[in-house]
Amino acid sequence: MRSLGAIVAVVLMLAISYGVSADGPYNGAGGGGGPTPSILFLDLGELNAAVTAAGYPRISEVLFTMGGSGYGGRSDGVRFGGTGGSGATTSISGERSVRFGFETYGLLIEKAAASNSGLTIVLGAVLGGGSLDLRLIDRFPDSFEDAVGAPYVASMTKGFYALQPYVAFEARPLRWMATRFRVGFLWALTDPWTFEEVEFSGPPRTLTGLVASLTVQFGAHGEDDVDDEDAPPEEGVEDQPVPRSESEEVPEEPPNE
Repeated sequence: MRSLGAIVAVVLMLAISYGVSADGPYNGAGGGGGPTPSILFLDLGELNAAVTAAGYPRISEVLFTMGGSGYGGRSDGVRFGGTGGSGATTSISGERSVRFGFETYGLLIEKAAASNSGLTIVLGAVLGGGSLDLRLIDRFPDSFEDAVGAPYVASMTKGFYALQPYVAFEARPLRWMATRFRVGFLWALTDPWTFEEVEFSGPPRTLTGLVASLTVQFGAHGEDDVDDEDAPPEEGVEDQPVPRSESEEVPEEPPNE
């Protein structure tokens, strides 16, 4: 997953640099990127059933993540970019606790349709992956000998591959800054749990949930080019007859009486 994260980081940097360079007429092209806090409403029913049956506290299904996102493309057309984020939640009951970590990266493609009200509606999807981290603490050790003599922590990770269709709403109060609210549905297919070199199956096999995120995006879009034939004539410039050859003279208009 680190290679996927590196790809997303490169995409973000290219999108931001592409957007910042859009100071002139570039047919509406540009882009940008910025920080992206998100809130996830996950379905962890199967995982919580297994955890609570073993005597551990229930994992919260509401998770906050922090990351970034960005894109490059036309303001009213197709865009390409990347997004990523991570977060964790901890549940405690007595000496027992459960830490659930979530990390995801993805490449996005979307199509924007600008409205007359200054609000842009975007339809798109994120294709990528990530990982889950689960750490179970059974008790607190009394001493060093107790810590090394009896196991009290179980830690495991699980990778996944995800698809997230979404709808986003953008507003651009300034040429170089925009705000973006995105709502999507996460569907992920997970790998087995792993501990060091050991793999074993366990819930969840699929991971689903709603994702809502807010991005403060920095970067600009250029304005569409205007053809010279369609450009309005400059004020104060009158049409002058053009001679057909050097020997022909331009007739002078009689003075107004």
